[in-house]
Amino acid sequence: MGIKSHTQDCSGEKVDIVRELHKNMDSTREKMEKETLIFIEATKSFTLEWIQRELELNTLPMGKDVYPRNKDTDKKKPDKMSHLKEMNSGIPLIVEENLNRDEYWAHRDQLLQNDVFRDYLEFKKDKMKKGLTSSVRMILGCAAEIFADLKDEAPGDRIWVKERGRRKYICILRFSDEMTASLDRYFTMLEELLILGNEMKEIEKRTQARENKKGR
Repeated sequence: MGIKSHTQDCSGEKVDIVRELHKNMDSTREKMEKETLIFIEATKSFTLEWIQRELELNTLPMGKDVYPRNKDTDKKKPDKMSHLKEMNSGIPLIVEENLNRDEYWAHRDQLLQNDVFRDYLEFKKDKMKKGLTSSVRMILGCAAEIFADLKDEAPGDRIWVKERGRRKYICILRFSDEMTASLDRYFTMLEELLILGNEMKEIEKRTQARENKKGR
């Protein structure tokens, strides 16, 4: 039985409490949604910076003729560089498509348990971190094939693996300071949301117990 059906028999004061809880929960979810978008924007910057470093590592050797010159390869360089630039401009969309998914963000979960136990909170945080980290690794993997093609060699297996038909970065990956700070703020709000939800659940339990007494 839902909260709305219970409030009809509640005192005016209890109705106000329930309304205030609903208001606070909605407000917290809105703040979490804004923080989600902040994290995604920070990830776009992080990814572009990472790719820029990889571009420098992969294009500099060619400029210094470290590799044997090949006329056919030289002719392809402009096309490859153009491809890299296109990929760079498409990164924001790739990040958006990979990270802006309901499955990664707890506040979008309509079945989120209203549980303030520390173990549950840590479970949700750990699940989110793993999901987001895996997704960022897949995003970085989008560049692997192009970097390898630029140097006319197969992508090294040392830092890449294939997963679900896509290349994935497997080396140590540390989020940027902006990404970490954003995620920390999100987790703080997640705890607040769970506490509010637990208060709502307690009111529901007390109301149910009172109705059970009336029914006897």
